[in-house]
Amino acid sequence: MVDSLFADVSEFQVPVDDSYPYQIFSFRSNDGTYRDHNFFTNYAWAADAADSGRISCFIVYFYWRPNWLDTADTHKSMIGEAGGPHRKMISMIDVESGGNPGGDQSDGINRAYWRLADWLGSTRRVIGYANRPDFNSMWPVRPDGLNMIGAGYGSNPNLPRQIAHQYTDGQGYGGGLPEGAPPFGNCDMNSADGFSPEDFANQCGVGEVAPDPVTDMWIQFMGIGGNGWPQLAGHTLVDGVATVGQTLGLAGFAPPSGPTQVPLPRDTDGRIRDEWIQMLGIQGQGWPQLGGHTLVDAVAAIGQELNIPGFQPPVQ
Repeated sequence: MVDSLFADVSEFQVPVDDSYPYQIFSFRSNDGTYRDHNFFTNYAWAADAADSGRISCFIVYFYWRPNWLDTADTHKSMIGEAGGPHRKMISMIDVESGGNPGGDQSDGINRAYWRLADWLGSTRRVIGYANRPDFNSMWPVRPDGLNMIGAGYGSNPNLPRQIAHQYTDGQGYGGGLPEGAPPFGNCDMNSADGFSPEDFANQCGVGEVAPDPVTDMWIQFMGIGGNGWPQLAGHTLVDGVATVGQTLGLAGFAPPSGPTQVPLPRDTDGRIRDEWIQMLGIQGQGWPQLGGHTLVDAVAAIGQELNIPGFQPPVQ
């Protein structure tokens, strides 16, 4: 059975460099609104390493605080400043009791989770981290399908849907496994038991195998995070087609005004429903911004306007 080791670091270690030997890498962006001083160096290296194939994926995590919105938005903002979420990047919510209120914090943690899932357009790309006591007390109500990294020094917590075990903080708990990694020295270390690096990436939705085609299709319609596509001037697919029709002077073609912001539905049925609507329009009656056409018929109308042989929408 293949197990994949990887380090978990922050500004308490030196920044990463090419001496790092593993194919998964995890590092901190922020603690609440506090920004990790090594983040931008670590992110730039990780993005380049993922592009070159040196690593299979990387995790950017933040330490959850009760001001969950500011905490999640600090994470998003820092990644945006670093060039935006890399296609091999996974976001992780670090749930720990240290410095946080006691008791059930599920509402605020889940709100942070969904804010990131909406942003990334994927639930698989958002994972959690906790030890067994904090997992049970702080996060008893969790999103379906949540992948977890379980912390347990000297023993494996075996959390539900655990995909890796943080087995040491570098202080001798490894039981023969490494207590650290170059260039950091001793540090938090993890073992993704039973996963190759690429298997781990696939499990988190950033590998070469698409693990969630329904969500991938939703993203094609709506753009990353439901924010439209940069290559379509920030429009969704439907509104992008509406813009083309408007430019050609087609009657009734006009994209709606205002920025695009469509939340990712919480379940597969909701995503499939959205996709059906994108193809056929509200109640299957076509789209107002497409002159009452469905998406397919709108493309046919544009082709007809451009005198492409055989392009002709059905008579309404």
